[in-house]
Amino acid sequence: MTKHINLDDQASLSAPIEDLQVRIAFLDDLVEQLNDQLALQGTEIADLKKQMQILYRRVEASDLSEGIAEFDPVTDRPPHY
Repeated sequence: MTKHINLDDQASLSAPIEDLQVRIAFLDDLVEQLNDQLALQGTEIADLKKQMQILYRRVEASDLSEGIAEFDPVTDRPPHY
């Protein structure tokens, strides 16, 4: 009868252990997915920074004095005011 009790004890202990193993496998997969996403976002941010630098250089190099009138907020009110 002690063997029967030991088998029941093993069965009752193996279920929570299997549950923990499943959770660990799920968390490992989730961490890997998050790591991949983080790496992708890091490269996207680096690309966006390069594009912004290019745009800033283009704006600084362009002559904006022609074609754009100065805006005076007191005299140039939008029509809905």
